[in-house]
Amino acid sequence: MKEELKGQVIRTVKTKAHAVKMAELEKTIGTASARDTASLALFFGPTVEGDLGLIEDIGLDLGRALLGGFELRWSRPFVPDEPVVIETRLADVSTKGNLQFGVVETKISTPEGEEIQTQTTTFIERQGSD
Repeated sequence: MKEELKGQVIRTVKTKAHAVKMAELEKTIGTASARDTASLALFFGPTVEGDLGLIEDIGLDLGRALLGGFELRWSRPFVPDEPVVIETRLADVSTKGNLQFGVVETKISTPEGEEIQTQTTTFIERQGSD
């Protein structure tokens, strides 16, 4: 991963908490709590602009990496069709032995700055030759 990007915002996306996507997620989950879950877990920060955009930006080699952790913190649920701003930054990069750890932080808020959700995703990448 690109250590020089540590602490920097990598991507900022303006979109909506699309009601149709919330309904699709609710239908897919199909449990009694599906409506509540769909209003809480609508986005996965590292792929909000597509599968590889952020991954390529930070230089993560998916062939040598795994997901080390994922945490969600909510301030409130998403409201169907509300506009949101999704800001993703490489919060930390560190190395221990032949492993490199990258922490990606995604903050989702309203255009006025009201925080809705913060996600923390940790990637672990094996360094060196195979």
